Amino acid sequence: MRLFLILPFAALAAGPSSSPAPTETSAEATAIARAEAAAVRLGSTLKARVVEEMGKGGPVAAVSVCNVEAPALAATIQSETGVTLGRSSLRLRNPANAPPAWVQDWLLAQGERLAAGTTPVATVVDGKARVIKPITVEAPCLACHGAPVAIAPAVKAEIARHYPMDAATGYAVGDLRGALWAEAAVVP
Repeated sequence: MRLFLILPFAALAAGPSSSPAPTETSAEATAIARAEAAAVRLGSTLKARVVEEMGKGGPVAAVSVCNVEAPALAATIQSETGVTLGRSSLRLRNPANAPPAWVQDWLLAQGERLAAGTTPVATVVDGKARVIKPITVEAPCLACHGAPVAIAPAVKAEIARHYPMDAATGYAVGDLRGALWAEAAVVP
C-alpha cells in the first residue's frame, strides 16, 4: 500500500493537484486525480445546492437536498466518471451512507474531534485509488446538525420524517462531520 498526502481540501477546490507524489506511477496519479475530482465535484455541488435551498426555504427545504438530490448527484457523478463515491460519518443520518470498511477505519482513527489538522488522504490499494476528504462543520450546518435543543421543531420534524434513526446532531462549528470519499480503478 502506498500513502500520499494531498493538499488541504480548500486548495483542491479548483481541481486536483498537478504534481504527483514522487513514488506514484502515472496511472496511479491519474486515478487519484479522477477520484479527487469526483469528490470535489460532489462536495462543491452538494454544498451549493444546500446553501441555495436554505436561502429559498430555510433548513426544512434543505433537508430534501440531502435526502433526494445528494444520492442522485452521487449516482450521476459515478455514472459519468466511473468513480465510486459517497459521504459518511461516525454519526449517520442516513443508513445508506454507511461507509465502506476503509473509510470506516479512517473515521474511527480520526474519532470525534475538531477538523482542524485533519489532512485529506489518498492511497492506492489493490489497483484502486482511494481518496478521503474531511467534512468540516460550518455555521449553516448547525441548523440541522447542531445541538438538538437548538434545532427548530419544524426542522426536527422534517429530519425525523426522512431519517427516523438520525444520529447526526450535536456538532459545533469546526467539528469533523465526516468525510467525502471516492474510489477509482487504476488503469494501466
